[in-house]
Amino acid sequence: MNDVKLNFLQRIALELLWGFSRFMHITPRWFRFGLFQPFIFVLFFVVRYRRRVVLQNLRHSFPEKSDKEIRRIMRKFYSFLAEIVVDTISLAGAEPSDKEQYIHWENGEEHRERMAGKNWIAMAAHFGCWEYFLLWTWFAKSQLVGVYHPLKSKVFECYYRRLRNFSPNVSQVPMKDTMRFFLRNRDNAAGMAIGLISDQSPLLYADTVWYDFLNRKTAFVEGGEKIALKFHLPVYFCYNKRIRAGEYSIRFDEIYDGVEEVAPNEITRRYVERLEAMIKEHPELWLWSHNRWKHTPEKQARRFGKSTLE
Repeated sequence: MNDVKLNFLQRIALELLWGFSRFMHITPRWFRFGLFQPFIFVLFFVVRYRRRVVLQNLRHSFPEKSDKEIRRIMRKFYSFLAEIVVDTISLAGAEPSDKEQYIHWENGEEHRERMAGKNWIAMAAHFGCWEYFLLWTWFAKSQLVGVYHPLKSKVFECYYRRLRNFSPNVSQVPMKDTMRFFLRNRDNAAGMAIGLISDQSPLLYADTVWYDFLNRKTAFVEGGEKIALKFHLPVYFCYNKRIRAGEYSIRFDEIYDGVEEVAPNEITRRYVERLEAMIKEHPELWLWSHNRWKHTPEKQARRFGKSTLE
């Protein structure tokens, strides 16, 4: 956090936020999910947090569902969003001895043995509590690169960096520095996993590729595929299943072995297909409040005079 300069009031805000998070970490489960989560749910619902974006995204994605069904998913989503807040802040001060409280690695032993001493890519999504993916370092003891977008708020930027600093094997790397970091550290004897939240909306370029996803043409961050093909790294999709509030089961599904000859955009397409299937199983667990479709092929065509469709 040394490169982020906070003023006096920002430092106070950070310490207050961190102190509250530490308090939440030590509170019993019934308090976190029985009292605090409902409070946050009501807050989200009363202030109508991004309600129009959520409804618009759900209606476009599931045109076959009635308005009653859409609103039922929306209510479940807001309840789950409150749960994510609790999950995230309760990680403050988390230690390896707590690991069984958070994650069960469905094929963890097999995957750990297969990737021992190797570099690989984990393609995850804003589905379930995505902060939990970093807990892999408690299980495998290998280096995990958490690629992220820096936040505009200096306080929250420092807060999240501190929150994710529960393992010496976690390296937090801004997205623009991913390639540089990998080249400097790829000879790590323990192996390196590059963790990518790949369902974010990318910048719009003339060569942006569009994929069929949830009933719309959608652009995806393609850094995972580019790194995989350049350095022949295997790619795994992180299948995430919620067991109960604050507890998940995660399975690593191989979508590229690092050797196969694949067509352009094929790795990303495989990721998109698996993500869509996972969302349709439990739509309330995806981040519908994100303005995911702010870019379109029509916007690309107007700006650059062409559109690239997958």
